Amino acid sequence: MTELDSAVEIIKSIADRNRLRMVLMLNKRPMCVCELDTVLGIALSTISAHLKQMRSAGVITSEKDGRWVIYRVSDDSSIRMIVNALALQLADDKQIMQDYEAIADITREVCSKK
Repeated sequence: MTELDSAVEIIKSIADRNRLRMVLMLNKRPMCVCELDTVLGIALSTISAHLKQMRSAGVITSEKDGRWVIYRVSDDSSIRMIVNALALQLADDKQIMQDYEAIADITREVCSKK
């Protein structure tokens, strides 16, 4: 795969409203599915499908932590540069600001008890 092909895959994997919201939240801090669900309010299967697509493109990584799988933005410098540029571009977006406010009050322990 060429660098151009790789860049296209990265961009395609976040070219969806919910995936973009998710990757920007994950850029703020690592999160589990139940935390993302609390903010997005969409089906867990949809969240999982979005996470799978972004993970396949290398945009995010996951690791098991007890009973949770924790997702975070990849440490790859190219991906970080793209995600940080998007975060900067959308810093004043009402929806993104609401998402950031929401994740400040959510913990996986609390949301998993729903």
